[in-house]
Amino acid sequence: MRAIELGPVRLYPYGLVLALSAAVAFALMHYLGKKHGLKQGTVSWFAVLSIPLALLFAHLSYSLVRLDWLLDQGLAFFWQFTRGGYMLYGAMLGGILAGCLTAKITRQSMGGILDAAAAPTALMIAVCRMAEPLVGLGYGYDIEEWFDPFEEKSMVAWEDPSALFRFPLGEQNYYGIWCFSVYLPEAVTAFIIFLILLCMKKRKPGGKALLLALLYAGCQPFWESMRQDAVLKWGFVRASQLFSGIAVLTVLIICWRMLPPSQRRPAALWKGIGLLLLGCGIIMAMEFALEKKIGFLTWMRMDVCYGVMILGCLSLILAVLPVWKKAFPKIDA
Repeated sequence: MRAIELGPVRLYPYGLVLALSAAVAFALMHYLGKKHGLKQGTVSWFAVLSIPLALLFAHLSYSLVRLDWLLDQGLAFFWQFTRGGYMLYGAMLGGILAGCLTAKITRQSMGGILDAAAAPTALMIAVCRMAEPLVGLGYGYDIEEWFDPFEEKSMVAWEDPSALFRFPLGEQNYYGIWCFSVYLPEAVTAFIIFLILLCMKKRKPGGKALLLALLYAGCQPFWESMRQDAVLKWGFVRASQLFSGIAVLTVLIICWRMLPPSQRRPAALWKGIGLLLLGCGIIMAMEFALEKKIGFLTWMRMDVCYGVMILGCLSLILAVLPVWKKAFPKIDA
């Protein structure tokens, strides 16, 4: 990625997009903060705390996933933040910690602060996804290989898929190969979540923030599987898919704990966990089916596998959504 030289200052295009999107997100949070009844100066505290904490935890999570590589590079690499190496889930964890600290400093509800940050966070994710080609990320499968009749990867055999060799369906990767542009539908997904959160009626504090976590984590296993670029893995397990499952389970438990005591029945929790495990099982099975590691599923082409995987992701969301609705009811304005 080429840097922009301004005298002694070196700026990177993706870093500029990240900074500008953060500025827009904090401005939007300031506007929404008034609707959430936040005290004056709350967003300033949150901005001051969230920027370093998000960067630190994003870099820390990346380093832990690639610990062997980090040890080969030398521990000094961890402190070289300009060389990249970040995970979005780590950044979100840093933002949650910033919300907790801001709540203690300003003596307000942590849920209200994170609710005001929810929609701006989704918007920032959408913008940053759109900028991923600047750092050579966001690419999916080779389009020609996907439709090649001899590869038997798709239900659709297409000898000349060159009609897809253009934006927004395809992008050329570092090697000049036309691949599906995964970053674009990911950005659209984040933008739809942004609109849902922005148009949501007022609910019990914390509801918007947890819905952001649920919708993002519920959709991410599918998009993460579609990615064929620098995907972070522990062995054969994609780190973001694992963190997505943990995030959905965490949201489920929090929502169940937030239910009134009269509605906090163990059956509701176990039902949610059952649906969650079903969704995770479907996603795992389809990952193995994509690699032809399950004998009786070798007939499944990749597009069929991904169609079934979408159902698994839907199961993750439906595992929590009913409990979330009861735990965070609408509040009359």
